[in-house]
Amino acid sequence: MKLSRLARLYALVLLPALAWAYQPAGKFKTADQAKRHCPNDVVVWVTFSTKLFYLKGHLWYGNGPSGAYECRMEALEEGNLPG
Repeated sequence: MKLSRLARLYALVLLPALAWAYQPAGKFKTADQAKRHCPNDVVVWVTFSTKLFYLKGHLWYGNGPSGAYECRMEALEEGNLPG
């Protein structure tokens, strides 16, 4: 019975926390981190599910259930399109 509770705790609490902590290379949690990575490029918000990116000032910039800040050239190289 205790193992079952621990398994539920792991699935409900720890897995989502670990997923949020993981960030693929070239994708950043903040716009400042992305800007330091590519100071001569424009920072965009890439939404993973749609493969669209948005510029600062757009309604979806920095919003969405799954996405990250990224350099525009890197986003284009990955096949993402302007939203």
